[in-house]
Amino acid sequence: MRKTWRGKSILVTVIILALITSSFVFAQENSKSEDDVLELSLKEALEIAEENNQQVKISELGLEKAKLAKKQYRYQDKKAKDMEDAIKEAIEQWNQLPEEMQRELEEEGLKPVDPGLSSSFEYTYQMDILEKTTDIGVKLAEAGIDVTVKGIHFGVEAAYYGALSAKENTMIAEAALERQKDMLKIAQAQYNVGTVAKKDVLDAEVQLASAEANLLKAQVQEEKAYINLKRLLGLPLDKPIKLTDYFEYNPKDLEKNLEEIIEEAQQSRIDIMSAEGTFEIAKLDFDLNSKVYPSNTFIYKEKEHAMEEARMKLADTRSSVEAEVRGIWLDLKEAETNIFVLDKSLEMAEESLRIAKLSYEAGLIRSVDVAAAEEGFKQVQLQRSAVIYNYNLARLKLENVVYFSVSGSLTV
Repeated sequence: MRKTWRGKSILVTVIILALITSSFVFAQENSKSEDDVLELSLKEALEIAEENNQQVKISELGLEKAKLAKKQYRYQDKKAKDMEDAIKEAIEQWNQLPEEMQRELEEEGLKPVDPGLSSSFEYTYQMDILEKTTDIGVKLAEAGIDVTVKGIHFGVEAAYYGALSAKENTMIAEAALERQKDMLKIAQAQYNVGTVAKKDVLDAEVQLASAEANLLKAQVQEEKAYINLKRLLGLPLDKPIKLTDYFEYNPKDLEKNLEEIIEEAQQSRIDIMSAEGTFEIAKLDFDLNSKVYPSNTFIYKEKEHAMEEARMKLADTRSSVEAEVRGIWLDLKEAETNIFVLDKSLEMAEESLRIAKLSYEAGLIRSVDVAAAEEGFKQVQLQRSAVIYNYNLARLKLENVVYFSVSGSLTV
């Protein structure tokens, strides 16, 4: 029995020493002046991110380049037509010259010839394709700016929720540590009056050391979440920040049902717009060539296959978008249900812990039974925190999935 106690004492000592060493970093962080702390609401975080992020400027530059390409196409088209008009005018002047002068000029190679540029297939084909391509390029670039802004907001809001969730988990760990301190006091008092064995005190010490280790782990995860948020905001990673919004479950009725959200996504998704543009170009390419080349030629078949491939990719993109929307919708409904269940479970776990403590003080149960009730209560708290995060994230995804893909591993 003494060996067991000695072993537990050594374990407690090792854990405490590790905690003292590891917590030095957090002591340094806490020594910073509170005047240096930047308080951030979610709205303020979004504004800072939009100001500091270069992607919006890059998207705006992309739009300018797309508009420039369209101007260049129009300039080339106008230049070719002006040249053709000048040649036609020269031909009219030629026809008005005396035949003798025409012969002299023709001998010198100065007879104007109409190249028939505007009526040639190659010219009209290239201009039609170029016009369609530049129009789609401008349309996608315009949509791309809005998607870029929404994408920045999505990433920052998700990171903000992640930081709030990590902060909540730290608070849960802190509360669990305080409860373990109380349990150690109770065990020591019980031991002093002789109602429990020394083992109960050692068990309480081990549980306390474990709670301290869990708190340190939660603090590390919280710091990582804050670093990720600061990175997205373009802030110095060592800049202290304080989040002023709260982490809570605030159920709201959705403005649109599932079918309406799917329909909006089919109209607004940037990847669908891109696939539609590719199909429109391929279809125009086929339509133009099919007027010149018969169906038994290689060019006809090549253009037809390209058009069908673009059509299938468009259909596949539409199907993928619908699947993504439906999956996020189910995630949201699952989180709503889980929150209700966990609210009830939390009440039960808290009551079970209260009864366990009273029963232990009365000598009816062992300390390990109280530890089990404590662990159960803490786990339900953590599960509820995770589900609230998942709910908020699912709502955020549902708001943005109509514009771009939000698939990814955004977890606490």
